[in-house]
Amino acid sequence: MGITRREMLKLTAATAAAAALPLALPRPRTLVAGAESGAAPAATRVAKTACIICGQKCPLEIHVAEVGGKEVIAKVVYNRDPEYDQFFAVCGRPQTIPELRFLPERIRRPLLRVGARGEGKFREISWEEALNILAERIRKYMDEPWRIVAVSHQGFEGGLVREFFKKVVGTPNTTQHCDTCHTGMDIGHKFIFGSPKGPSAFQPDYANADLVVLMGRNPAGGIVASAWSKIFTEGRANKMKLVVFDVRESRLTELADKYYIIPPGTDLAIALALLNVILNERLYNADYLVNWTNAPMLLYADTLEPVRLEDNPYMEKKKTYLVYDEYDQRFKLKTEARKPALEYEGEYQGRPVKTVLLVLRDAVREYTPEWAEKITGVPAGEIRWLAREMARAAPRTFIDHNYKATRYYNEGMFSRAKMLVNVLLGSVGAKGGLAFPAGKPHFKSPIDILGIETTETQGEAIYKYWAKHGVENVVSKCWSQLLVKSIIEGKPYPIGVLFIHLENLVAHTLSGRRLAEALKDENRVEFIVVLDTTFNETVMYADLVLPVPFFFEAESITLGYAKKSYVSIVVDAQKAVDPPEGVDARPTWWILVELAKRLGKLDQGASVDPVEVKRKQAEEAGIDYNELREKGYKLLWTSPKYHPWGGKPLATVTGELELVNVAMLESYRDYLGKESPLNPLPCWVPPLWMRKGGLADNEFVVVEYQDSLTSINTFMRFSRLTKDVLEWKHIYGVLMHPSRAKKLGLRDGDMVRLKGPNGEIIARVKVSDKVHPAILAAPHATAIDKAVVPEKAVIETANGEVTVKLFSNGGGYGVNNNFLGDPLESVVPEEGYRAAQHDFVVKVEKL
Repeated sequence: MGITRREMLKLTAATAAAAALPLALPRPRTLVAGAESGAAPAATRVAKTACIICGQKCPLEIHVAEVGGKEVIAKVVYNRDPEYDQFFAVCGRPQTIPELRFLPERIRRPLLRVGARGEGKFREISWEEALNILAERIRKYMDEPWRIVAVSHQGFEGGLVREFFKKVVGTPNTTQHCDTCHTGMDIGHKFIFGSPKGPSAFQPDYANADLVVLMGRNPAGGIVASAWSKIFTEGRANKMKLVVFDVRESRLTELADKYYIIPPGTDLAIALALLNVILNERLYNADYLVNWTNAPMLLYADTLEPVRLEDNPYMEKKKTYLVYDEYDQRFKLKTEARKPALEYEGEYQGRPVKTVLLVLRDAVREYTPEWAEKITGVPAGEIRWLAREMARAAPRTFIDHNYKATRYYNEGMFSRAKMLVNVLLGSVGAKGGLAFPAGKPHFKSPIDILGIETTETQGEAIYKYWAKHGVENVVSKCWSQLLVKSIIEGKPYPIGVLFIHLENLVAHTLSGRRLAEALKDENRVEFIVVLDTTFNETVMYADLVLPVPFFFEAESITLGYAKKSYVSIVVDAQKAVDPPEGVDARPTWWILVELAKRLGKLDQGASVDPVEVKRKQAEEAGIDYNELREKGYKLLWTSPKYHPWGGKPLATVTGELELVNVAMLESYRDYLGKESPLNPLPCWVPPLWMRKGGLADNEFVVVEYQDSLTSINTFMRFSRLTKDVLEWKHIYGVLMHPSRAKKLGLRDGDMVRLKGPNGEIIARVKVSDKVHPAILAAPHATAIDKAVVPEKAVIETANGEVTVKLFSNGGGYGVNNNFLGDPLESVVPEEGYRAAQHDFVVKVEKL
């Protein structure tokens, strides 16, 4: 099936519309006064940087011009490579950059709280005073560093912030918020690979694939839409077919050869039914399973314990196991067998035994396509057709891995089940399958290059405390929901200093009113410092606010790489323009350096040149920095790894892909037979909303989705361009199916109140037949909760009182599930206490 011009136009629209369409929409002028109103001024220089609006770090060019004696941004384009241009792109989000500079919500100077927390009253102070206050607060807890918590979301210095507080301050409590993003997938993959595997762990080889299935994911409107679209387009040009399962119709379903609209959180049922067909019809890749997995491992049928494990003579610190050798019909260790049996069932020393593959087949025996049809509405015949088509195309086929896999309670099991489909078909590590990235660069830390004094961490980390109290599989760097729990419950100890860097903790975690109320209590959190670009919900609860520039307004101090584009692109984020007049924002690295000096960790007279730090990083990594500086990027590896394990033994007990994980089977044997993410065998785990029974006429599951101009960053909500595009696309509100709207007497444009388990918001209904009747759907984070924060901040300045209105352009009448869900209920303790951000029911009331 070749790609047609019509398909090409559709695909282009899927990711380029955000950049192209807004040019015809009204938007505020962002050039300085006196600029000509015609075409954009000609650029006088080009800054090579990388975009962090979504964290991807796509190489970017910012063309800067001079107008009226001041520098302005003339245009923003992606950085191109003449030879490898298929790996380079940016979405429409950077088109907001000229507007972002002049947002009225910008934090202009350091601020000290003067009112009650959450009241939004501050006074401007100098940088000297601000840094001295911060240093004094941290020094207070240097003997109890575990009482200091650092939360850092992203940016080029996001990792540096966490490293600084861990290595320089000595606290074990540093985190980011991937437990509200992809931790469900990470833990689900741990049951197969032996360790968490996140979004960057795999490279979908669309270019060589025959058939791709997308379920639980819509990359066409997601985080890395542009980079995805380029490699996806190559696959379509090479006759790749696409099957999609989703809760709504979208540009992705327009591109699909077949698509199915299913209830939220039921993708798992489809994956289990596919496993059922593949195993019962023996559609699996036998040679692959024998060579690269533990499928032939013999287990005792009654206890499911491995019959025999011994040290593997060929893989250090790994185990080999007993199999049945069909070659001479004898029991042997796998390392000694010539033809290990995949479907052996019999007796060994008087006890019944069977292979892992048969145990897996038995586990999914009841999950027939007919069973899945009752849950999802997808005809059983269609599920069988898909399983057989995938087997026909194998190994050039795969179910794409998730990205934002924290939506439902069963996401971990779903990720595991669909990866098992890939393994059974021999698609993991195969050409045209789900391959592995070739590698990623490692750079020396600026802390080491600058010679900042380090120390050992002390005390028990918060996540380790909760691990002793019923929380399983915590990813040590991702536990923001546990931080929320700790603040709300005051355990295991009060927090002395909470350092929040580019992380809107109140709006980005499943927290709502509970966290906001808890933050007001100084006995729970004594001192809160926030580093950010603009006012937002979390800034309003800060005691000290430090303004940092947007990523294009400062020179970074560390090299980065485009970590989700499936190739290894090193990027050098260079400064394009200064912050606007009146904005005294300082780079994050500068703040850390000044803090190190005040803590006695760096000589007071030390001067720091971020360019020289990056030059040393490049030299130690064997990269020509002059070339990198000139181009703004360096392409290291472009071809994926075609190897089932990614090139070396895995972290499993056997070193192999494990269809039934030996370690997990030992740890979670008590969960066998239970509808739990910790069941060592794949099983149906209903989403939480479904466990409550059917939905009443006024009840819905709220689904947030990524749009090509919305983002994880709060400041995107402030952009007029974002709001204009969403309105132009008729999605600025919550999409409701006509059948449900009719029952509630609602029409397009009506205002409603959404009442969740832990909060409510006001939304505008957009009636649409493109969504499943069970859901309300809206672009991510397109709502505010006026009950959580005031609508304005009041600032005492040297020239009098200044008022800043929050959310002057963005925000509005969509949704933000974090203001609706309960952080103590819609969470998954079995998977690091990650958020299940869509897995609850809201009630709709007409206003």
